Amino acid sequence: MSPPGDRERMAEPTPSRKPARRGRKLLFGVIALAVGLVGALVVAEIALRIWDPLRLPHEDTRGFYRLDGEGRIETTPGWTNTQYVDGAAIAVHMNALGLRGPELGPEQPGERRVLMLGDSFVFGLGVADDATIPARLEQQLRAAGEKVAIGNAGMFGTGPREWSYTLERHRPAFHPDAVVAVMYVGNDVQDSLMDPLSVVDGWLMISGSGELQKSWRFRLRLWSRLWNYVERLFSKAKIEELVLETVVRNTKNYQNREGKHYHLGEAVYLDRDPARDAEEPLIGRTEAVLDGFFAQFAAACKGLPAIVVLLPAHEVALRDYGEILAGFGFDPALYERGRGHQRIRRLLAAHGLEVVDLTDRILAEPDRRSLYLKQDWHFSAKGCRRVADWLRPEIERLLAQVK
Repeated sequence: MSPPGDRERMAEPTPSRKPARRGRKLLFGVIALAVGLVGALVVAEIALRIWDPLRLPHEDTRGFYRLDGEGRIETTPGWTNTQYVDGAAIAVHMNALGLRGPELGPEQPGERRVLMLGDSFVFGLGVADDATIPARLEQQLRAAGEKVAIGNAGMFGTGPREWSYTLERHRPAFHPDAVVAVMYVGNDVQDSLMDPLSVVDGWLMISGSGELQKSWRFRLRLWSRLWNYVERLFSKAKIEELVLETVVRNTKNYQNREGKHYHLGEAVYLDRDPARDAEEPLIGRTEAVLDGFFAQFAAACKGLPAIVVLLPAHEVALRDYGEILAGFGFDPALYERGRGHQRIRRLLAAHGLEVVDLTDRILAEPDRRSLYLKQDWHFSAKGCRRVADWLRPEIERLLAQVK
């Protein structure tokens, strides 16, 4: 017989392996479910990117801009795509330097280079690479026997804020002998007052949307089509509507004393009688902001001949001035066409910058409307050619200063 202790041990039940097997099965099930869920989300994300792509303003320019080391926008070298303006497909090619147009190649003996800065009017929104103002200027000068290269550093949506650091970016590689900056005295003024442009996930974030970019939900909507779709199911708000809402809210910060909103895009408020500037604080703020950007640009131009070209706003160029004032609710006794340009010329001259104002030449054109695209407000191919005609002697004079 077995000893009593052995009998007691033999009587103890053997531990069951079933709970361990159930635990492993449960863990496997959870992992399989998680993997399946992640896989389903990935498939849904890919499907939405293919069949329901996220729509944003300037969608056809995704990736055109990137951020530099200081968080400022700059063009992406080598970017190529097609833009759709006025119903036309326009091919855009950025060269290895981030300038619009063909590759430059090594500098030739005796070659002189001019860098053109500005917004969409310099970039040539709506016209082909070889029909922009810089391209037309280069063609004309070369036809006259000049060995010259004109670099197109235009960036749509920008203004004087971007001139200085864009020049500093291109100066080491492009080696400009002279600089031309073009200011559209319309929304270039507005853009200078509002938040800087930015880039999120390759998308250009327009001015005034800075507060949105701080929201993790908004950034996730930009990154994920699936998340954007889920958000829209609940909020019904499209991303472009959110962006425009914040821009409008940003613009509302600029009001006159009666509480009416300025039409900042045409900058007509700068035409107000200078003797009464104290009544409109926005005018003083505008001058102070622009003065700061002009000072930065003058410093960046050190050692280079430079001019600043002023273009009138589209509405100012094409519409009756009294009609414009009436539309804004401005007292015609206080406003005079051209005062805003005078203000800007004075600010530029204070920093030693020479100014070429093309307003009178544009207004003197017998068919001014043909200078602009039919629906869009940018220059047509004819408009770019005419501006190049007017600027050619100015460029030749600049190049004559180059040793």
